[in-house]
Amino acid sequence: MNRVSITDVEWINVHILAIIRAELQHDMAATCCRFALSTEQANYIRSLRLDELWSQAFQIGDTTLFPPRTDLVQLLSTPPNLAGAFSLVSPPAPPYLEPRR
Repeated sequence: MNRVSITDVEWINVHILAIIRAELQHDMAATCCRFALSTEQANYIRSLRLDELWSQAFQIGDTTLFPPRTDLVQLLSTPPNLAGAFSLVSPPAPPYLEPRR
């Protein structure tokens, strides 16, 4: 990352993802309930190294990831140089409009 500053949204995304990842190590079921994560989302976040998670969150840019987007795993697994563009062309809809996966 060559930038010196990050946006508030990027900061929030990074910290929420880091908190979720840490909590998943201790109690997956409670963390999924607390953060409204699917098993797929939880397993994917738990599988990432912290530096991978942070890198991807910064590449996604100024697009909120929470409440969890239905495409969270796809977005986090997108090559970092494409993640920001994908997050913009597929903005999150309100949770009540998206089917839960």
